[in-house]
Amino acid sequence: MMNCGYTPRDARNGWIFSAWSLAVAVTYVVATYVLAKTTLPRPIGIALIALALVCLGGAVLAFTRFLREADELLRKIQLEALGVAFGAGAVFTLGYRLCERAGAPKLDVDDGFLIMMIFWTLGQYLGYRRYTSPVEA
Repeated sequence: MMNCGYTPRDARNGWIFSAWSLAVAVTYVVATYVLAKTTLPRPIGIALIALALVCLGGAVLAFTRFLREADELLRKIQLEALGVAFGAGAVFTLGYRLCERAGAPKLDVDDGFLIMMIFWTLGQYLGYRRYTSPVEA
């Protein structure tokens, strides 16, 4: 087991960010499905979109707070992971766009975001492995 070095404050801020992220996922999926499969009155559709955007903003603010209040090591791990995610997202987005022009099937705009989330998670894992030591039993 790895010692991730989360202080109680880091853990609390991480859980708050996770809760906002879950809210984003749920509202995004619901909004995408409802807007694609039903005919809603315009004000209800706008309200659904606004709810998803509010959740996205809440997640950004929660992550910003998490980073600001984290210690130097946790901040370093997170920022390195975000750098890996940004790089992977840029390579995927630009590279696959060229593949589309060569005849590959078109992907949805949020597929690049999925790649970024996967590489952010991978970057965090690798950072924790690099900078933390095993817990002695």
